[in-house]
Order: sequence, then C-alpha cells, then structure tokens
Amino acid sequence: YNEYKSYLRPMEVIIGTYEGPVISYGVDLRDDICLEPQFIEKSHSGCVKSIACSSRYLASGSSDESIRLLDLHKRVELGALMQHSGTITSLAFHGSHLLSGSEDGLICIFSCGSWDCLKTLKGHTSAVLQLAVHPSGVLALSVSKDKTLKTWSLITGKPVHTVNLQQLPDSVLWNTDGSMYGILADKTISVYLPSSGCPIRNYTCQRRIVTAKFLSPKLLCYGGEDTFIILVNVQTSESQSIAGHQARVKALDFVKSDVPNHFILASVASDGDVKIWAVSQSSHQLIGATQIMNYRPVCMCLFTGEKKSLKQPFETFANQVKSKAKVKRRILFADLHAIVGGKTIRRKLKHRKRSRMIPLNLEPLDKK
Repeated sequence: YNEYKSYLRPMEVIIGTYEGPVISYGVDLRDDICLEPQFIEKSHSGCVKSIACSSRYLASGSSDESIRLLDLHKRVELGALMQHSGTITSLAFHGSHLLSGSEDGLICIFSCGSWDCLKTLKGHTSAVLQLAVHPSGVLALSVSKDKTLKTWSLITGKPVHTVNLQQLPDSVLWNTDGSMYGILADKTISVYLPSSGCPIRNYTCQRRIVTAKFLSPKLLCYGGEDTFIILVNVQTSESQSIAGHQARVKALDFVKSDVPNHFILASVASDGDVKIWAVSQSSHQLIGATQIMNYRPVCMCLFTGEKKSLKQPFETFANQVKSKAKVKRRILFADLHAIVGGKTIRRKLKHRKRSRMIPLNLEPLDKK
C-alpha cells in the first residue's frame, strides 16, 4: 500500500441507515489514514434502502417512497423525486441519467439536472428488487419478486428478453466491462454470459450472501452473514478470504487505483463497523476503519468526484445562508422542490436552523 498510496485521490464513504439519516465520512489516503466525519443528512422519514452517486450528485431512496437529491459539489439539497408509489429499492447513475426501481414494480429514468422523468419502464408484476445498467448504457437488467430477470433496451424503453428464475433473486450486477453478469439469490451467486442462459460459475456460502461487486471483468467480491469478504477470480477460481468484521457484511463498494489490478475496497457491517482495504487479486491490507454509533447501516457508496478539499469541513445549509445577509431569511424558509411527473412544484416549508445538513458530532478516527 505504501508504494502506491500517492496515486490515490480523496474520497467519501457515504452510508444510508435504517433510522433514515445519510452519513458521510471523508477519506484522504494520501496522508495519514483516517476517516473523518463530514456530514449527516436527515431528510428521509423512513429507512434508506438504496444509495448511489455520480461525479456530482447523490441520490438516496427510502421506504418513505421518495428519492432525495444532493449536489455534492455545492453541498446543498436539491429536493425530492416523488415519481414512485412504493419503497425505493434500487438506484443507479449512468452518465447524465438516474435510474430507480421500486416496490411499485416500475423503473424510472430521470435526466440529471432537470430531473424530469424521461421514461417509465413497465413489465414487472411485483416489486423490483435490483437493477443494473450495462457499462455501455444501452441495456439494463432488473430482477423482481415475480421471479423474473428482465433485459431492457434503454434506447426504446422496452423489455427485450425475460427469463423465469427458479429461486427468488436478491440482486443482479454486471461486471466492469459488461461481458458477464451475476445473480445473487440467498446463499448463491451465479455468473452468466449474456449469450448463455446457463451459469458458467456458481459460488455458494453456508449462510446468506448480502452484497456483491465485480472489481474487474474477472474479479468478484462478495460478503454476507458469515462476516467474511471473499475475492474470487471467476476465470481461474483463485480466491482469498478477508476476515475483519464481527457482524454481517451489509454493503461493499470500491474505487480503482492508478496502479494496475489494485483497488480500494470499502465495507460496512451491520454493527456499524466501517473498514477500508487495499486489495489485489492475491493480497489485501486493512488501511482504515471507524465505527458508526447510534445508527444501523443498510447501504453504501463511494464518492470520488471533484469537490472541496476533504480537510475543509463542509458548510451546512444554515451556515451558507448566514454568510449572506441578503438571503438571511432563507434560514427560516427554504424551497422544497418536489418533482412529480416531470413537473416542479415549489413549496415553502418552515424548518429549524441547521436542519438541512447537520454536522456529524463524532470524533475522528484515532491515528495509530
């Protein structure tokens, strides 16, 4: 790790919780390893079920049936998307678009910036559990409680293929070049080629697998209730096990370093334990950790977009307003943009000072 840490960029670990808040930790791997609390955002009134970020925006979906949007460059809340009538189960950014899946069985495609709903994909007869966009942006996969896997054309907005699954799926994911995909169901991950209906690999654990990610076209990473993180090469079947958590692994995400075949992997467990790993196909090293207090993690994503230095604390919504006397009244009244059916409705709601982004009152990770 010390040999290539100068190649790494600052990033943020952003976590959605069962209680509703979205919590962010800043990570600067170029200096001393640390995870510093950045902000906690409390817009949702229900459990945060899914979270995703692009190079600028953060989207979080909740059981309150809303998608909350934040501009991570300006550090302000943009509003809420109210297109769905069920819990938001999956979110994915691709280019200038945001895709969302919900328990209402619909998949919506939004345009980033204007946040208009460009298309609603209909086809599932039950809740959408997970969706995954092909790296080309031409296709998307979705799995549902109706035990089907659907392939969608994002050009026409229509399903082009449907597969009936024998087991209720939990998730679906593409590898990084789109040459294969995986379906997670209970204790098994099955890896498929797009041209074949039969799995080329099956990986089974003794206990339920909760989360999985492809780090490269051939390197698969997954974790779950057995508390281990497994890295396996789907071509050679070489694998390694990472032991570091004491509770079930709830979410994984990664960024690729400039060093070939090396990755920075973030993992979060149900007990609030957050760990940062430097991994390759044959080795791993723990390089940072912290503990979330009073909240139970559900989902996670990593943000690496261009922004302010992580060493500068985020300005809260209230602090930004206080610095400008001419708009001081915005402390008491803020515009909430509820985007419904492509139309923007502006309402003024009273709220308490510092109620948009409240600084996270936690101590930074001890440097050892």
